[in-house]
Amino acid sequence: MLRGIDTAASGMIALQRRQEALTNNLANIETPGYKKVDTTLRSFPEVLLERIHDSGNVSNPTGFSLIGSLQQGVYAQENISSFMQGDLVTTDNPLDVAIDDRALAMEDGQKPGIFFAVMNGAGEVRYTRNGRFTVDEAGQLRTTEGYAVLNPNGHPVRTSAELAGGDVSISADGEVILYPDDLSRRTVLDRIGLVLIQNPNDLIKEGNGLFKLEGGGNPPPLLNELPAGVQLRHKMIEKSNVDPTMTMTNMMENVRIYEANQKVLQAYDKSLELLNSIGRV
Repeated sequence: MLRGIDTAASGMIALQRRQEALTNNLANIETPGYKKVDTTLRSFPEVLLERIHDSGNVSNPTGFSLIGSLQQGVYAQENISSFMQGDLVTTDNPLDVAIDDRALAMEDGQKPGIFFAVMNGAGEVRYTRNGRFTVDEAGQLRTTEGYAVLNPNGHPVRTSAELAGGDVSISADGEVILYPDDLSRRTVLDRIGLVLIQNPNDLIKEGNGLFKLEGGGNPPPLLNELPAGVQLRHKMIEKSNVDPTMTMTNMMENVRIYEANQKVLQAYDKSLELLNSIGRV
């Protein structure tokens, strides 16, 4: 009987973690470049039960009687980010830029991905798809969280405080151009650094839209030129790839399964209560 309690309880714990991931997805539905998280559930190994010390018979002289297999419940193995590209939407911000890498072909069953390279507060390189940028007082291009955007040489993109005025353009290959429509003053200030991640599943979500390489491996080189068909879209942002309808459906399904496990647990609890009352009699 206690095995049944363990099975139901493990299911409830796994479903709770899945619900947390779904809730986080829904909360970030308006976060640019956010990648939804899917929770992988796995079952514990089955156990084969046998009754021992039987007297045995002709067909089974060993004295073991097979009862059957026992499921031991499930657990939440890991959260996996989905790197499917979100929709691109037009904005009025001249420093907004979106990566359009839909033209990248599958390689060995994996879809590569292009990411912006940024530097966190500890001086470590991280990757993001959020192209909503700002310019600080020193003229450095930064994310809205304050992380420095890197150029192809691995240094922070240095632009000009004049960029905050809005007379700026970002080309399809990442050049940051001041006064793009004035030939006499047109200036290419720097270029936004991008990396090609061959297998985005090697990335670990860190928060604030940042990813790092699993195991702290050698970072991929910053690209000197973009692969064919890949370009940056100026004054556009990549939306979250969360499907709100599907997420709400999954949350409701999750609650129903959780309630079913809860009722199983309550049934076992009632049986134990009756068993204890019989013992008191």
